[in-house]
This record gives sequence, structure tokens and C-alpha cells, in this order.
Amino acid sequence: MPTRKVPMPVNTGRKAAYFARNHIALLHSAQEVLAKIGPDATIDQIAEHADVSVSTIYKHFETKEELFESASIDAMRTWEIWADHILADVKDPLKELVFPMRLLLRIKHTHPIYARMIGNNLAELPSYVPGIASGLALHIKELVKAKILEMDNIEIRIQSVSACLLAAMGNQLQSPRAKESEADAAVEIAIGILGISPAKAKKLAHEKLPSIKRS
Repeated sequence: MPTRKVPMPVNTGRKAAYFARNHIALLHSAQEVLAKIGPDATIDQIAEHADVSVSTIYKHFETKEELFESASIDAMRTWEIWADHILADVKDPLKELVFPMRLLLRIKHTHPIYARMIGNNLAELPSYVPGIASGLALHIKELVKAKILEMDNIEIRIQSVSACLLAAMGNQLQSPRAKESEADAAVEIAIGILGISPAKAKKLAHEKLPSIKRS
């Protein structure tokens, strides 16, 4: 005899949806406060900005550090989803590697809140883009396995490329005179470390990107 399904309370789904909406709203409020004040922001400032009580925040996050980390990860994931959409029609394997680098160095114009979050805490820049090294390493190794890239000392080259990109991002966010052409030049140099020929590296780093909506 089949087990009878006990109906869930009518408001359970609504409560879950309400909780999820509040969780997202708190992440966005934390991002805006981090963009304005930086990592020295307090839970009280975030609660005031979100127009909620401090106790409400602690229903979602155990500590301030957990909230800030979650806010940073959410901002990064939002950028990744956006970049995937922008590059959805890009099929060339080298462009799939290089174009996200170029988009990342344009976040000051495409994702200003996320850019200010990073700019307010440059000392912790690698923690704001936690996927850059691991994702880049995986992609490069896949291209080497497919014989699209050929190189020795793979790990050292990956570390060097990551360092070059992080330095370029710091310059883009810190210097009001930084130009996107300089960011592309940094990418050109970085991908040269991967054994891409100078002519090919120049083309990949300066070729027109798909249309980008700027904030």
C-alpha cells in the first residue's frame, strides 16, 4: 500500500522564498557597504543600510566575516554568469581563455560596486577573485592536454600569468588614469608567458570583444 504523502503547510514555501529574498538582499546591502566603506564596515552599518535589525543579519550569517565572504563570492559569481552570457557565442578555445581575462579587467565599468569592493581592499585582492587561479589553471591544463597550447613548467607559468593579471587589475582599480588599452597590453604580455606567439597574443588581446553593456 503506497505511503500517504503528508501535505506541507501552505506557508512553508512562502517562508522559504521570503528567507531567500532576504538573504540575497542582505548580500547586496553588504556589497554596497563594502564598496563604500571597505572591510572596516560594521554589522551595524550594514543593518542600517539594509533597514533591518542586527539580529536579522545573524539569522542568516553567524559572523561578520561569513557575511563579507558570502558577499564577495556572490559578487564574483554574478560577474561569472554575466561573462558567460557575454561570451556565449565565442567558440575559439584561445578566445575562451583570453576574453574572460579582458572582461575581468573591465569591471570598473561593467560592475562598479564589485570593483569598488576590490579597490577598497587591494591587499586581499586574491581573496576577492578566488576562482581566478584555479579556474585559469584548469583551463590552461585542458588546452595543453588538447595540444592547443604547448609549454614546459606549467605551474610556474600559471602562477606568473595569475600574478600579472592581479597586478593589472590593481592598476585598473587604483589609478584613475588607467586605460583599457593598458589592461589589454597586460593581457598580451600575460598570455605570451603561455607560449602563445607574439602575433597571436597581440591579436587575442586587442581584438574587438562582444558588445558589453557598461554601467
